[in-house]
Amino acid sequence: MTTLLRRPAVQFALMLIVALALRWDTLGDPNLHGDEVFYQTVGAAMHHGALPYVDVWDRKPFGLFALSWLIAFFSEDMLAFQIAATLFAAGTAWAITAMARRWVSLTGALLAGVAYLLWLPVLQGFGGQSPVFYNLFIALAALLLLRALPALREGHVPRATYAAMLLAGFGITIKTSALFEAAFLGLFAAWALWKSGAGAGRTMRTAAAWALIGAAPALVFALGYAAIGHWPEYWHAMVTSNLDKAPHWPTSLARLKFMALALAPIAAFAVLGLIRLDSDARRFTLLWFLAALLGLAAVPNFYLHYALPILVPLCVAAGAVFARGSLGIAAAAFLAFLSLTIAPLKPGQAAQSRSAIERLEKLARAHMGDGPLLLYDAPPQLYVRTGQPFITPLVFPTHLSHLIEKDVSHLDTLAETKRALALNPGAVVMAHPLRNGPVNEDTHRLVLAYVGQHCRLIEMVETPERQRTDRIAVWGDCQ
Repeated sequence: MTTLLRRPAVQFALMLIVALALRWDTLGDPNLHGDEVFYQTVGAAMHHGALPYVDVWDRKPFGLFALSWLIAFFSEDMLAFQIAATLFAAGTAWAITAMARRWVSLTGALLAGVAYLLWLPVLQGFGGQSPVFYNLFIALAALLLLRALPALREGHVPRATYAAMLLAGFGITIKTSALFEAAFLGLFAAWALWKSGAGAGRTMRTAAAWALIGAAPALVFALGYAAIGHWPEYWHAMVTSNLDKAPHWPTSLARLKFMALALAPIAAFAVLGLIRLDSDARRFTLLWFLAALLGLAAVPNFYLHYALPILVPLCVAAGAVFARGSLGIAAAAFLAFLSLTIAPLKPGQAAQSRSAIERLEKLARAHMGDGPLLLYDAPPQLYVRTGQPFITPLVFPTHLSHLIEKDVSHLDTLAETKRALALNPGAVVMAHPLRNGPVNEDTHRLVLAYVGQHCRLIEMVETPERQRTDRIAVWGDCQ
């Protein structure tokens, strides 16, 4: 059995089985979490001609939407997106196992991979959050670099280092904050090469080549937008909007406290693991963790899933604790107990969610008449499900309704709301009450005035997400 478990394919199969066991109740849920629903919606809409940043706006890099578009080739159903996320989660767990195996026993390494899968749902990684995807690229890049370190320390530059930087570059195109982890990997590799006696000139030339390879995916996307005449929208989405959006500190700090509590158990195991690792392993894992922490601090909104990148180096370090025989197995069992207590399985919720979304779709179709559909802080997949075009590029639920999103896109939020309402929507779907505060009262008043004067309330539908249930109002038959 031990011999069998040494095979990478068997290890991946084991991680996939664990991932499916922890996610089976989410598969097919069309409203699992607002973020993943939006990514999948954009990917599906791209198959019908929608262009990110132009027809539908967001700050996420193009790679995330390109990945969603690729998944939608197989199916535009949310299930396909969730299966892809499950495969990525299992792949990351396998990479964690392969890294930890360099320093600890096979049992400890396997349990480190399982720990990642256990703690994903605690940090809202139960579906297709963007780190669930880009963690795999960063983890594989780190694994390739670790395997290349002996050669680098002898002054050789293996091809695997170039592959590692390319993978890290793909990670950046899924979430910009992965830049910090990618930079760490490049700098660590350059340091190892320089320490080999390769000389400053050769080290700098090699590091420049690595940096160029890492930047290549993002440069290709940027040049593509410039070539089709949409550079201003791309630049604003990738750079200007991120600089313009200030955090709402009261809510951000409240989320930070909650995040710290959620990370505490796995972080405690990681600290104990770091103590047991040898100095080289400790240095690499700790520096990686600090790089991921910088990525978190760079976007200080502190939503719980923003901590998912930190989870990878924490689990690698924790492998040294899980390798301590029966004590390590008990530690992993305790972690599993905590995970299933904090984020329990919810059999039946996917069916309830599916029923609610189908009800919203049916009501919107039946009561929109000839007018377009307007979603205001409502499930964005209803545009695609009803076959309606985006009435505005501000499709993500908070972009019209949330005060901290006011005027962050290249569009004036109030003017865009007025423009959408001037198209005389035949139906308006909106949360009641709105789901995210502080509320943009200017746009909210306009939408309330429109539905009050022109529409009738058709139905309030109790609509579950994974961690909440919202009341979504369908206003229709608007005249």
